[in-house]
Amino acid sequence: MLADLLVPGRLVLLRLADGTPVAGRVRAVADGWLSLGDLDGEQAINLAHVASVRGQDSTPEATAERDEGGLMRPRSKEAPVKVGARAVGRPWTEPELKGLADAFLDGHQDGELAARFNRTRSQVTELHRAFECARGNLVEDQISPAAQTWVPRWRRVLAG
Repeated sequence: MLADLLVPGRLVLLRLADGTPVAGRVRAVADGWLSLGDLDGEQAINLAHVASVRGQDSTPEATAERDEGGLMRPRSKEAPVKVGARAVGRPWTEPELKGLADAFLDGHQDGELAARFNRTRSQVTELHRAFECARGNLVEDQISPAAQTWVPRWRRVLAG
């Protein structure tokens, strides 16, 4: 029964024979001695001097919150937020590309379009280079490989 309570890693509250309470995380049990770790360090207690033992965190949820040393694991106070459809890396839809093409033709700046379409400026700049290449104003060798992948799609958007 005592062996069930004194499992390494478990937080226990001991009451010694003289009435002194001792709390800590069980590190090891061997040869009639108990090694407890707490905020002050590690202490060895002779099991012959222990009057009572009480396990503090018997639920798996309570032990999951602590690391091997018995310290609480850090957690963020805010719950993680899933990014919705307005994330910068989301795919471009055909209507968005048509609107972007119209904005390029109207002479809007890349930074302004990045804010309007909720994308990064570098994305819009690469798309602008690919757009100009699809229109015949730039040669494909003059644009980046990332922009080159957009040229066929721009041609389809501009054709339809």
